[in-house]
Amino acid sequence: MDTTVSHTADPTPPALADPTDYLTVPQVAFALRLSQETVWRMARSGTLAAYRVGNGRGQVRISRDAFRAYLTATGLPAGLSAVAASAPSSSRERAPWTKPRR
Repeated sequence: MDTTVSHTADPTPPALADPTDYLTVPQVAFALRLSQETVWRMARSGTLAAYRVGNGRGQVRISRDAFRAYLTATGLPAGLSAVAASAPSSSRERAPWTKPRR
């Protein structure tokens, strides 16, 4: 089964896009139960449509639509999109259901 998701000609999001329409790498990794490195590899290879924001290395963002398309292409449950949205947007943030650090 081919799990690649086609890219648009310009993967850059619209200038006035709502920032809540995009997911971070930690959110996608959490939803898919993968490491962040695996999600970055998927973005670099084109398996998961993503774009970079900022200067230099910047940060990677995945649109919710691209994530839903990936879920559909791979046959994963569409509900994982909601799981990703509720996950911490940064690996530095703690999820509310985890124990506090001592």
